[in-house]
Amino acid sequence: MPTRRTSPRRAATRPNGLYERSPESTFGEVDEPGPGFLSGAAPWLALLAVVLAAGAIGLVVLGRSGDDLTACRTAAWTSIPNAKDLPVNWNLGSTDLNANGMTISILGLAPADSSTNQPVVYASVTCYGAAAGTALEENRKASVAAGAVVRPRDRTSNGDAYDVDNPTTGATTTLFRVGGLVGQIADGGSAAQEDLAIITTAVAKAMGDQNAAGTASDVSPTDDATGSDEPLGSDDLGAAEPSGSPFAPELEALLPTSITPTPGASPGASSATPVPLTVQSASATDVFGEDPSSRALAARIRALGATLDQLQIAQAYDDTGAIDLSIVAFRLPKADLAKLRAAIIDTWLSAGADGVKSTTVDLGGKSLTKVDYGDGSTIEYVYAKDDYVNVNDTSDVDVATQVATQLK
Repeated sequence: MPTRRTSPRRAATRPNGLYERSPESTFGEVDEPGPGFLSGAAPWLALLAVVLAAGAIGLVVLGRSGDDLTACRTAAWTSIPNAKDLPVNWNLGSTDLNANGMTISILGLAPADSSTNQPVVYASVTCYGAAAGTALEENRKASVAAGAVVRPRDRTSNGDAYDVDNPTTGATTTLFRVGGLVGQIADGGSAAQEDLAIITTAVAKAMGDQNAAGTASDVSPTDDATGSDEPLGSDDLGAAEPSGSPFAPELEALLPTSITPTPGASPGASSATPVPLTVQSASATDVFGEDPSSRALAARIRALGATLDQLQIAQAYDDTGAIDLSIVAFRLPKADLAKLRAAIIDTWLSAGADGVKSTTVDLGGKSLTKVDYGDGSTIEYVYAKDDYVNVNDTSDVDVATQVATQLK
């Protein structure tokens, strides 16, 4: 579901530092087509990252060889594929770093007209050290339990590789391991299968074993998994919610349901046609991982006298990638609004870190806190009212204004 920051954007968790990052801070992001790391790739990538983090609870994160945290992190941060290993007409895009890895966007050939979006694949590499194998297995189980289709991949060097399919969106995320590193390749359905296979191999090679991801398999899904009617959670940055009633319908109702793209802001953007946003919700218990920002926010929530089950989290995003926007909202019924707002800004956004600048701005007739990480990338706009706090992530001030106008 939502993406989390462990420090200023440079070490955040967005599309983790693979792209400019050589980690996508969360998952990388620079000027890539589409809304942002998670929403453009498959909102599920963030959720998978959260589940992987949870799988490492109680285990020591060590290096690729299993005994050196610094070496492990360095290996993750430098696992950027060689441009020469990418498919023809594909190039490296933005990168984003986080505390233990990176995310990078890999861009296909831009379309000649605006009828289709530019193909984009998001790749992340994260250091899990000795916990890597366990993290993959726990994520596999969680994905199956959530209704995703999990397919093992053929001819892998260590057996730790599989695809997670979301039948509703057509998005697929491939996960695999090289020693203590976990790689994730997310595609929202825009890349040709042959190109996706080459990109996956290129990332595995950069991680140290080009055969680690194997090849896509025709093997039946594991554990008789079947696709759910609703997206799986992601993270990022998000987890999605199983089919059925929304977890937090009141919070979802507070979020915008459509946004009109700013002309020229991204491939396919049109000023005439509003783009619908997908909205989903879950409890913090289902979303939070073991990363520092999740743990810090969880501690603040407990200090407020509440439990993680009571903290509602909702996300709104554009499946098409036409809008540079990701919205994450937090609601804690009957909470002290000032304390909840401070908790989100201080922990989730790391706004108090050196170099991060926070100011008050007026957009759409509302007063918001603008959090700028000084890297020329997206800005966080924070709005608080009653018992909920809304965080809008975008580099387009027109989009930020539209969101602010619609917030209730």
